[in-house]
Amino acid sequence: MDIIYHPEQTRGFRDMGWIKLYQSFHPNHPPAPNRRNFGVLVVFDNGHIMPGGKGFGMHPHDNMEIVSVVVQGAMVHSDTAGHNGVNVENAIQLISAGTGVQHSEYNYSDSVEIDNLQIWFLPKVNNIAPRYQTMVSEPADRDGKLQLLISPNSAEDSLEINQNVWMYRGTFKAGSHIHFTKKLPDNGIYLYVINGNASAENQLLAYRDGLGIIGKDSTEIAFESDTDILIIDVPMH
Repeated sequence: MDIIYHPEQTRGFRDMGWIKLYQSFHPNHPPAPNRRNFGVLVVFDNGHIMPGGKGFGMHPHDNMEIVSVVVQGAMVHSDTAGHNGVNVENAIQLISAGTGVQHSEYNYSDSVEIDNLQIWFLPKVNNIAPRYQTMVSEPADRDGKLQLLISPNSAEDSLEINQNVWMYRGTFKAGSHIHFTKKLPDNGIYLYVINGNASAENQLLAYRDGLGIIGKDSTEIAFESDTDILIIDVPMH
């Protein structure tokens, strides 16, 4: 079994004025030489986008599964496949870029900073027709339990990803604990604390800390304070 701890302060950081970008993984801008990926999870960005129409202009993607989790604020999305709209706070967006798509994303608000998580996975099958899906994870849907956000088969009204990935979000009270079991034996487990304090595998986790667990089928997670957490069950190759 391997345990990989990624404290918040070890994330990469780039301040481009209109965005403050914190990176847990990135193949081209790794915060450390061994932080290019966690299996097929190849990018984990936390972008704080300034208000007043700031954002990303139209840009291309192909053969990548791109998940966005809007923690705070609202994001305007537009793409060349004709999808246009506003992803509000607690929205989940999944772009299966496949053969190729261009899109733009901007802060909808003139006063509220966006806190957005963007998580990229290598696809299971290349060159599929591009797909765009959204949902909203209402706080009541994950209060005291794990809500399935992403899965390979749209289970439990989740978004369908082109990879053997299951992603969950849950909010738990201080003093509670859960037992999490991964779906596939060759997958790894990645924990990411959005807010709060938790512990797993004898490691304390705080705000925006990550923990990778490889070679173990399940883990116990205890919540030291009220905690908002992501759990990703992800192929390691």
